[in-house]
Amino acid sequence: MKKNLLKQTTVAALLASTVLSFSPVAMGASSLDQSVNTVKSQLSKATTHYVNASLDGKLATSNELYPALNTLKNNYQSVRKSVVSSKLTSSQKQAKLKELDAVYNQKVSGGLVPYIDAYNYAIKYLAPIMKNIQVAQDRNDFATVEKEYHKLSYQLKGRTAILYRFSGKEARDLLLQSYKKPADAKRDELMVPVTIYMSLLEIKDFITAGKMTEAKAEYAEVEALLTRLPSAANNKFITALLDEVAKVKTALGETPDSAQQQILNGKVSEFVKILNTTQGSVATAAVTGTNSVTVTIVKTDATEADYVSYLGQGFYTQFVRELGVTAVNGHAPLSLEAAAYVESLKPKGVVTLADMKGKTLNIPVTVNNGSALNVNFSVTFK
Repeated sequence: MKKNLLKQTTVAALLASTVLSFSPVAMGASSLDQSVNTVKSQLSKATTHYVNASLDGKLATSNELYPALNTLKNNYQSVRKSVVSSKLTSSQKQAKLKELDAVYNQKVSGGLVPYIDAYNYAIKYLAPIMKNIQVAQDRNDFATVEKEYHKLSYQLKGRTAILYRFSGKEARDLLLQSYKKPADAKRDELMVPVTIYMSLLEIKDFITAGKMTEAKAEYAEVEALLTRLPSAANNKFITALLDEVAKVKTALGETPDSAQQQILNGKVSEFVKILNTTQGSVATAAVTGTNSVTVTIVKTDATEADYVSYLGQGFYTQFVRELGVTAVNGHAPLSLEAAAYVESLKPKGVVTLADMKGKTLNIPVTVNNGSALNVNFSVTFK
């Protein structure tokens, strides 16, 4: 009797478990698992919507990505609600929600969404500024170039971090290559021209106010910057800017130099700075006029070796490199003929550097910083 009762109880239990396994609750859990896994699979592929395009050298546009983003968001929210409203235990719900959220945060919040934000930023801010600058440069519109340059600098200084916030190295590199790097290059290209333009405006204000001393001091700063300008060769914007510099020089009551002479003036100033940094213990140089430098010998016991070192290895080498010298008296500057010519300029009786005091070397040279310019360069020793 007991055996029959035990057998009946066992069968009843098995039957109950079989019924429960096909109950709506159990079926719902199985269906829910499938839904969760399907959405997780979709979410895990979120970044491929823009990464795959970048592998082909293309940037996926935000308009192309919005449909995929909206679908992913809707599916994610829908399955999340299903989990919350299911009959799973609290711990089971939390586990599934954690799985979903982890994939969503990594692939959508950390990938697709910030990529779209970065792309939108690039086309809304960087691209229009770059276009405005190019149009203004083509028109030699210095005021607009200055305004847009400051806008670009502001963006590059504090806002372009958005371009680095999404996952996917290939897409990120392509976006930077397409927008950030050209913007960086344009800012660097315009830094000196814009500075010069702003100084010219200030000089004009000084002239209008009758403050000629201040105007000339500011103009000296402009001349020092000319050597750092991009080449004027095939650059109409820089050529036009140099014309503005010449006009200001005329307004100051001075004879304006040619564009190439202006560039050379700036290079001479830089040359003197470098020479004094490297050779200052032997002699100091100073610009004393157009194409003219005065060298003050400071080493009291200057020897013949100092003459060779200062003039041959120090002065002449820097002179050729920094000024863009392409010929000395018609000879290649580093040729034996040029060396022989420079040696022939050495006054009779000069052995040491100290012997050069009171003497002047006049060197006919050709410089080329965009186009050839022939000048007689004067070096006076004291």
